[in-house]
Amino acid sequence: MLEKLQAKKKLIMGVTIGALIAGGSYYYTTQHARPAAADHSGHQMSGPVMAMGDVVTLDAKARQLAGVQTAQAVNKSLDKEIKTTGKIAMNENGRTYITSRVEGRVDELYVTAEGEFIAPGQAIASVYSPTYIAAQEEYLLTLENVQKLKNASRDIVQINSRLRDAALRKLQLLNVADEDIAHLEHTRQPRDHMTVYAPFGGTVLEKQLLPGAYIMPGDKLYTLADLSTVWLYADIYEKDIAAITPGLPVAVTSNAYPGQAFAGNVTFINPVLDDATRTVKVRIEMPNPGGRLKPNMFVNANVQIPLGDSLVIPESSILDTGSHTIVYVAQSEDTFVKREVVVGQQADGYVQILSGLQPGETVVTAATFLIDSQTKLGSFGSHAGHGGGGTNASSQTSGSADNGTAVPAQAPSAPAAAGEHSGHSGH
Repeated sequence: MLEKLQAKKKLIMGVTIGALIAGGSYYYTTQHARPAAADHSGHQMSGPVMAMGDVVTLDAKARQLAGVQTAQAVNKSLDKEIKTTGKIAMNENGRTYITSRVEGRVDELYVTAEGEFIAPGQAIASVYSPTYIAAQEEYLLTLENVQKLKNASRDIVQINSRLRDAALRKLQLLNVADEDIAHLEHTRQPRDHMTVYAPFGGTVLEKQLLPGAYIMPGDKLYTLADLSTVWLYADIYEKDIAAITPGLPVAVTSNAYPGQAFAGNVTFINPVLDDATRTVKVRIEMPNPGGRLKPNMFVNANVQIPLGDSLVIPESSILDTGSHTIVYVAQSEDTFVKREVVVGQQADGYVQILSGLQPGETVVTAATFLIDSQTKLGSFGSHAGHGGGGTNASSQTSGSADNGTAVPAQAPSAPAAAGEHSGHSGH
């Protein structure tokens, strides 16, 4: 009886083991003996992401997970805006000196403080000058001779007239005012002190004399500056200097006057680059009504540069590898091709395309880096599975579906590994 039970037990175990072996063999045959999908080039591929050289294909789910977005290359007019800082300086064209034309002693000053404004023709000092006195007496003498000898011969009259004109010209060269000359002709009495008038106006930057000082012809009396216009020196980085040209409009703002803007134009570009800051000084001339812009004041400058019409794409489309600038062009809804382009200026979120694209072509604007990475992974996986039916296609498909990226396929080295690959495929 015991022998019968043992025989029955052995029979049941044998049947169970046979069933397990048969089931495992069938599963391995159906999962691993299935031929892998191959493209026309012999590269075995399947799944949501496929890469063949510079061509990447993504199915709808992979595009959604990656957040792929596209835009068309279009012709568009761009205006580049360069924001920088600068410092207000005096207009050197309006910087002048008032100098003495006579020799004498300064007995009185009418403008005594720096920062005062001098109008053209304003009296600025009273000078005791023997030279001025002698010039007046000489002129009075010529007037008397012309009057006394008016009935003399023609030659004498002409000589006296020329002497009179020469004496008058001498007074004018001493910068004697016309009203003072008229007063001299009327009174026939020379004055002891000469009133010095400003030949031009401006703000006093420096006063070089004091009452009682003795001056000579050519001595500086005042240093003036015309602050009705000022200069702004702005720093422009070398990457932007090619777009700066004389005449460009510039908008200037200052923290001293919130909400107010001042206008100017570029007048000069320094030919030398600052080696320390890598910038170029650009001079901007600006009207200064009311003298609100003070020399040495720091301001903000905004330079508007019209770039004209050109082919543009969004800046996010560009992938700079260091040696190349590339974009990915959409050939269809799910196929994208790498293409090298030459770019120009950037403005308003767009970049100019000088070559490499045609109007109307569609480029990827989001997930460009992710698509580019697939060309690297795809080319690696293609070499691993090149030429054979030994590649585990189901393993490659599973890896792609899990994370949306291509995984290099590995051929099983021995049948003993079948259980591991089968389990991965089933996942």
